[in-house]
Amino acid sequence: MTLKFGLENEIINNLISEYDTQKKLIKLRKQVNHLYFNENFSKNYISNHMHLSKHFVIKWTKSPDQDFEYDQRGWPMGKPRKWNNQTYERIMSLYNYLKNDQKAFYWGPTAIQHVWRRFYPQEEVPPVRSIGKMLKDQGLTYQKKKHKGAAKYLCYPEYTVYSKLGNRVMEADFIGPKFIQGQTKPLHFIGCAFKKPPKLRYYQRIEAPTAKSFIQTCEKFFQYHEKPDCMKIDNAAAHIGSKSGKRNISQVMAFLLEQEIVPIFSVPRRPFTQASIEGNNSVFSRKFWNQRTFATLQDIDTQLEWFNEDSKIYTGYQPPNGAKKEPFIPKVYFLRQVHDKSEIGEEGFIDVLNETVTIPNDFINLFVLAEWDLIKEHLSVYLEKEQSLTLIDKKEFTINPDSKKNLRKTGALSYCI
Repeated sequence: MTLKFGLENEIINNLISEYDTQKKLIKLRKQVNHLYFNENFSKNYISNHMHLSKHFVIKWTKSPDQDFEYDQRGWPMGKPRKWNNQTYERIMSLYNYLKNDQKAFYWGPTAIQHVWRRFYPQEEVPPVRSIGKMLKDQGLTYQKKKHKGAAKYLCYPEYTVYSKLGNRVMEADFIGPKFIQGQTKPLHFIGCAFKKPPKLRYYQRIEAPTAKSFIQTCEKFFQYHEKPDCMKIDNAAAHIGSKSGKRNISQVMAFLLEQEIVPIFSVPRRPFTQASIEGNNSVFSRKFWNQRTFATLQDIDTQLEWFNEDSKIYTGYQPPNGAKKEPFIPKVYFLRQVHDKSEIGEEGFIDVLNETVTIPNDFINLFVLAEWDLIKEHLSVYLEKEQSLTLIDKKEFTINPDSKKNLRKTGALSYCI
């Protein structure tokens, strides 16, 4: 080797950052050749550190004076092999058709595929990637911002939530406040979404972000769409109940449990753990609220119906077949991050329904899943690692007596009282 280790990594990292598109393929070939013949890197080293196939490295290190522009594809570089000008013109025409349809809210590659099947039923549908490339060439695509989080590193139990607690996990969140010109009263909405197929986005205008509005929206949703196994919601007072009372079963909890739906409360002040519903709420803003002008509440409600219908078409939603479910066990789950608090010694802690639950300090900063069994009145705290759960603590966690009294009055949750 002619370069020191630190400089070696710098060269390799610089090269990796440069070659993220096919257009720079020729330059990549030259650099591989240069590293081998001029810098004396081994073929294995180049292959491993540049994440290239061994075949590619061998092919372009045969001699120091190879023809790096040699192309066996049989069609000009930068031009699509299969999709011609007629395809391009059709894609642009369908894009404009969707943009000008007042009942259409999606006009990206997937939406274009749907209308292609309607307009050209006998012809092959171009893949999403090809349509996206054509739109991108015209600057017509929305570029998502990529965020690298620490969820996996900090053991966020995503696999357990979406794959073990129930087959259908629905997320719901309040959206608002929003305002329209000429009115000072704020408008509120609620968004519901399924992360796993069959996917669905659904939005409803509500009077206020209250437990009553949440329950009414859920009742309507369950009637016209499906009833999930679990409901993932945030820690708003409307959902979780009193900020002072301890170990209470809130109105929303009682409603969901009566429907045999398991409530799952997200991590407080960690929006990325609600990434799915937050992403769908972003779609609501971009595709609906920020794209339209509304004059009246009736106008909003009418166009919101269009948006919900177009969202169904876009995601291809069909209610799943009713699979046989296991006997329901009333439980509530809490996703929490373990914090450090000097007042309670060296132990970590989580807050569950205004109770401080101590956790061994080894788990400080990690995410845990707390399971409240309402029959046994126990709280079990788990850590997910490599898609499996490990019990790290278990303790008695009784339902608040006043909460039990309220449940007796309403006749709700008889199996808990």
